[in-house]
Amino acid sequence: MPLLILGIVLTAVCWYFAWSHIGLVSEYSFFPLWVGYILLVNGLSEVMAGTSLLRRMRWSFLWLFVISVPMWWFFEYMNSIVQNWHYVFAHPISILHYDIQASIDFSTVVPAVLSISILVFRLLRKRSLNTRVAIPGTTLSIAFVSTFILFWLLNLFPSETFPLVWIGPVLFLEPLAYALGVRASLVRQIEQGNLALPLSLGIGTLITGFWWECWNFYSLPKWIYTIPYVGFWKVFEMPILGYLGYPFFGLIVFSYAALILSFVAKMDLAKLFSSQS
Repeated sequence: MPLLILGIVLTAVCWYFAWSHIGLVSEYSFFPLWVGYILLVNGLSEVMAGTSLLRRMRWSFLWLFVISVPMWWFFEYMNSIVQNWHYVFAHPISILHYDIQASIDFSTVVPAVLSISILVFRLLRKRSLNTRVAIPGTTLSIAFVSTFILFWLLNLFPSETFPLVWIGPVLFLEPLAYALGVRASLVRQIEQGNLALPLSLGIGTLITGFWWECWNFYSLPKWIYTIPYVGFWKVFEMPILGYLGYPFFGLIVFSYAALILSFVAKMDLAKLFSSQS
């Protein structure tokens, strides 16, 4: 309960600052706002599910902030090709200023997604979502090879193929993780009948995406979207069809984190999600 209260207070205060446009207080509100969200959902998970990702990982939870930075810079590189989002600042800033501030803000992505997803998973795990699905090795090989073709198409036809930004990475990461024997590979989990895991990641990331877009709407700095063909019916700044990308992004976050953590920190992310309190 103390964690939940702390998260609610920090989130509420930083939400006010983010939308109030009070100089530097607002300009640097993104990171503490999302730390508040992370604490809030971990506290909520403690109350509703009896455990949380923060409790399970303890100090190792900080790894999630570290690995989040290079992951989102990858998506910034992909956006340099498709030009789907652009940042708006209250005043001009240097490249170094942007790189430092952006990296700090990007560090909250992975812990936010995984913290809410474990709560959703704990709530879903008792339902009948344990059907085993066989995935042939040839399918994984084709998926892995296809990512190079998809990236080539993305460079040639960015306006037509931009959804591949949210599909291609998981087609690369999952076969790689499976081949390297990562137990937390989503493919391995699906083969074992753990369908609740990908479902919880999709739902959890969609919830997180709603708050990303909500808090962004009146903030400054902020981001805006220029999405070809489907840039209509906006919910906040995001076109409504754009929200379909969030569930896929959740799969990418988990696959990436599972792969990296298994090697740099010797952690089994699937065990952190599924083990008993």
